[in-house]
Amino acid sequence: MSEMTKLLQETGLLAFASSDIGKKIFSPIADEAGKALGSFGEIYRFYQDEYLRSVFKKWGNNRHGKELCSDDLKKIMPLLQLASVQSEDELQDRWAALLENTVSGSQGVLPSFGQTLSQLTSEEARFLDRLFKVATQPQPYLAPHRPGMGPFSRVNLINIYDSSIHTGINPAEREFFKEQLSHEQVENYDKLTQAELVIRDLIRLGIIAEETAGEIDDYMPSEFGISPAGPFTRSPIHMESRYSLSHYGVSFIQAVAPMKPPAK
Repeated sequence: MSEMTKLLQETGLLAFASSDIGKKIFSPIADEAGKALGSFGEIYRFYQDEYLRSVFKKWGNNRHGKELCSDDLKKIMPLLQLASVQSEDELQDRWAALLENTVSGSQGVLPSFGQTLSQLTSEEARFLDRLFKVATQPQPYLAPHRPGMGPFSRVNLINIYDSSIHTGINPAEREFFKEQLSHEQVENYDKLTQAELVIRDLIRLGIIAEETAGEIDDYMPSEFGISPAGPFTRSPIHMESRYSLSHYGVSFIQAVAPMKPPAK
């Protein structure tokens, strides 16, 4: 079997390459493509090996001399492919933690955590660390929610993401006043946009939960301006989004938190 055939088989393209259309695409360049793809495959496998070696080194440094058994290997097999393509040192620390928590049978560790971690950026991981630290701070009262799952407003989340961001601008204002905005204001809006993108991504991953609820205004507009809502007036209700770490999110953050090195 040629290198080209092997690669097509591995990528699921062999059936397509055997079709009439596929032959027209692949046949003229089969030899050269085979060589190129073969070289690429070797490079890819080299870096896979390097990245996985780095993850295992980090993991081994914090295992306190414990050895893996065959059952441990079976548990982590589904995670190894995803871990082997992670090049960022900071996220490799989290893969090492997830591998350890998987083999140790820690409560609240799910197989899907690997897929979630594979979609996380270092920026998002650091934001989650800060968010979890705030969410788990001791409260002077008995909270009605699970530990770490207290509510945040949109402004709270953005301030935790980056306290330098001013949130008092919306897309309509950005568009209407774009010619009058200073460089600092444009930069602030871009940072705000990135913060909101990160928050939406973490909601997509199920780490942050979003809930929309109606809030009753204590003040209402009238012909005399803004006045308190009285006993005989109907207070207006506006919809407001509230956010919190989900149950899944809390367990995920704990499962991938970088391990502490052994005490000397």
